[in-house]
Amino acid sequence: METITFSYVDYINNADLINLLKRFAKTAKSIDQPSQRLTHYQDQVARWLGYANWSMLHKHLDELGASKFQEVLSRVLRHEVLGDFIAEKAVRTVVVTDAVEVMTTWIRVTYTPLVNFAYYDSESETGFSLPDVDLAYELEEEFGGRFPSELIQDVAADLEVDEGPWGLEDYGDD
Repeated sequence: METITFSYVDYINNADLINLLKRFAKTAKSIDQPSQRLTHYQDQVARWLGYANWSMLHKHLDELGASKFQEVLSRVLRHEVLGDFIAEKAVRTVVVTDAVEVMTTWIRVTYTPLVNFAYYDSESETGFSLPDVDLAYELEEEFGGRFPSELIQDVAADLEVDEGPWGLEDYGDD
């Protein structure tokens, strides 16, 4: 069973970041002073990031929009201690065959090879009367961060090599 371990730092969300920061606080507690309360270390993390305490950090992260979240994430990643910890721990391991099956199934449910439903058109870029979709882009949008980008690119390329361009069968229907 082949597996791939990859970083998902570029796709981290609010909940993942909170969990990793909490994990950092637990690790610091176990190394430093096990008798000290966990809240002491959580508050320390919050203060490093410019918040009064852990509760304020947690509340603020829950309410942030995407652009503001990126600002906080950048602050975390630039922090000497937190950044290294997050970069090291924000990893996932996936079974390659399972990931390929999930992505391939999703593509087959969502899109169809143009050869199955579109008319040939020698003047179009794809050779078909309807536009194709960029499978790599669509897979990255759906599975980015869940699966590694290299595997996503490989699945898209394999599907396009084996079955040609893909598209929406109900293109233009309202």
